[in-house]
Amino acid sequence: MTALQFNTYRVNAMEYNRNENFTDSSEQVVIKPRLKTSVQIKENKIELTLSVTVGSLTDKRVPFEARCSVTGSFTYLAAQDKAKTNLDTLVNSNALAILFPYVRTIITMLTAGSNEYPGYVMPTINVNKALIDLA
Repeated sequence: MTALQFNTYRVNAMEYNRNENFTDSSEQVVIKPRLKTSVQIKENKIELTLSVTVGSLTDKRVPFEARCSVTGSFTYLAAQDKAKTNLDTLVNSNALAILFPYVRTIITMLTAGSNEYPGYVMPTINVNKALIDLA
């Protein structure tokens, strides 16, 4: 058994907006996800919020902006932590990796549902590394 137990997740927000400034061109659209996290720890209960924004409403080369925020609820099981892993490591690596597929699916659903542009499927990424690169 793992020291970090995933209990559930909830969607805080999801939003799709068409970019009225978009100028259709033959250029390939490049979209880079922007990630943000926040963590609340109370005793052995952990709530991690992962927020992602893709696209832009001001960049004329991007047709949309989509946002999603998901909060995961976790329990730290100290007795199961045989390796004595740092709690920050568990949260910033494992918990983020658990939540990312939910956010990825929601972003895909939002963008595919526009019926105007192809859906955007976020690439699978090392979420922890992506957050470090943004810092």
